[in-house]
Amino acid sequence: MRVFRDLIIISLLIFCYVDIAYSENLNSDLRNYRKIKLPYSSDELKKYYYWGEYGLYLSPNMPFPSRFSNKEFSFRPKLSEYLIKTTFYFPHCYFYYKDILYKGIIQMAMGENDEKVFTFQLNSYDSQGLLIDAILLYRIQGGEISYWNDFVIKTNGKILIKQHQKQNLFEPDEFPKNDKVHTTKVEYQMTASGVFKVIKD
Repeated sequence: MRVFRDLIIISLLIFCYVDIAYSENLNSDLRNYRKIKLPYSSDELKKYYYWGEYGLYLSPNMPFPSRFSNKEFSFRPKLSEYLIKTTFYFPHCYFYYKDILYKGIIQMAMGENDEKVFTFQLNSYDSQGLLIDAILLYRIQGGEISYWNDFVIKTNGKILIKQHQKQNLFEPDEFPKNDKVHTTKVEYQMTASGVFKVIKD
């Protein structure tokens, strides 16, 4: 009986140490992020990039970059078509919604024709710090076709996204030039399980 009791005590002590170690690692990681309150919109991101002589650049005051975990790097976020990510990212912000941790990260990815693309991605994590889901909310890209997004994350967990694109390259015989901006609206909901669920009309 005493051996059984000792085994239970040892198991509880191990669990406590693991839990403390995880909490310390999580708190250490979150120090690199800025805690935010919802609502949060794409207007907050415009100070982190600028257009220069040779295209798109990150602002010089970016935080120190971090490396993706293997799962984070191999995971394909929702709404991330035709993008090649690098192995590192810039920590940006975090918040909790229904006890799920959400972290926003910034990256300079590569798009079609090797165009640089500024992106903002939102990741969700479970209580053990494991990735649940990810979605690309913001994208700025020039080139033959310009792409840019506007988004807002509301206090009720709803994410409203407007995806814009505009043709920039035209053949000499194309007249008049069609410089119309094409916009698509998409809505997602942050669920209690941490999954980003598309809201269909």
